[in-house]
Amino acid sequence: MASITDLCNAAISHCGTRSKIASIDEGSAEANACRTHVALARDSLLRAFDWNFARLTAGLGALQNPPARWAYKYALPVDCLRLRRLNDTPLLLLPETFCEVAGDKDTTGAYINVILTNASPVSAIYTAQVADPNRWDAGFTDAFTYDLAMRVCVELTGKEDRLARLTQMRAAALRDGAAEMANEGSGLNRTYLPESLSARGYDDGTLELGQVFPVCP
Repeated sequence: MASITDLCNAAISHCGTRSKIASIDEGSAEANACRTHVALARDSLLRAFDWNFARLTAGLGALQNPPARWAYKYALPVDCLRLRRLNDTPLLLLPETFCEVAGDKDTTGAYINVILTNASPVSAIYTAQVADPNRWDAGFTDAFTYDLAMRVCVELTGKEDRLARLTQMRAAALRDGAAEMANEGSGLNRTYLPESLSARGYDDGTLELGQVFPVCP
């Protein structure tokens, strides 16, 4: 499997340079640029789509003293990058009343992220911060190399014209990876099917919420 160093070298190659690094910690200009942006690129891509490999489900424990407008308060998992659903119910269903993601402080005064809701018990389906590239899907990995290249290209090469091309390649790789992964399962509670997936032919036969059911003759 590809290591972070391998993926950084792929990103550097996308930039149009023949330079290579032996380690992301070696201290070269290329390694330092990649080290600056690698976590940012990873986390932004993880948040961009409900990737199967990063989707976790966790039961949440109630916290004390929820705000007056809510019945319950729960701490989000520390590795949560983006909450997708609660109790497998889409967050877009009743956004004003179903739940609210907010900041709070724990008993030590440290800031934490919490979910405020009137539901109990609560199970969160969320995108986790997956740092190990061996767990990444191939489509995500491809999009990551273009995203990282897009971030470091001008610093390493000064080629602003290449940045536009890398931005297009990153968008295409993300669309392809997301469509391929979406085809691995079906969403029973889908509220919206992105146009990027529809355009690439994704259809598992599941109706969107609010869509009229077909009437049998």
